[in-house]
Amino acid sequence: MRINYNYLKEQLKHVYWLNGGCCAGKTTMTKKFVAELGFQTLSDDILKYRPFTSPTEYPALQYPHPGLDWEEWFNRPTDVQFRWLCEIVVEMMEFFAIDLLKMPTDRPIIIDLGIMPQHILPFIPKERIMCLYTSDEEIERLYYFREDHKMILDVIKLTSKPAETIKHGNKTMVKFSHEIRNACVNNCIKTLERTPNMSIEEQFRLVREHFEL
Repeated sequence: MRINYNYLKEQLKHVYWLNGGCCAGKTTMTKKFVAELGFQTLSDDILKYRPFTSPTEYPALQYPHPGLDWEEWFNRPTDVQFRWLCEIVVEMMEFFAIDLLKMPTDRPIIIDLGIMPQHILPFIPKERIMCLYTSDEEIERLYYFREDHKMILDVIKLTSKPAETIKHGNKTMVKFSHEIRNACVNNCIKTLERTPNMSIEEQFRLVREHFEL
């Protein structure tokens, strides 16, 4: 089955997309859009999609799962882990786009999801995409210690060398952030760096300004 992207773009003209790597403020901005501007949002849900997939057609969506050797999983080569991060989002988009189409159209939608821009540009124009990013140091300082990553950190603590595992994992997240940002720049998508001294309100103002909201 083919997707007519012109039709999809028309149906999703009320969707705005916060792209970028981790710890850049995407989730915080999404909460602000919902609370202060009345936007809707949609979260990705791997466990919701997985029952409708097969390992041959959707290999990335089969992971992670409880039967994994966590020591091996978290210490895979950076390129392998990075490739999985990219592939799982692409596989997920088939389901995510359907869920987007099912949402009411009377209010705008803000999406917080890091993905290589070539996978969303066919139906979300660059004017409604913004790439948020932060420094490598901020990613290393924050990623595994966020409240919403507590479960990941708890599992990492069960590995033989948690500190080394965290350090290794940070390399993947830094690479993911760099690659998405570079791809966005190459596609002339607006980028915004979240620095430690940038307030939430200032970042919110700059994001709204780009979206002309």
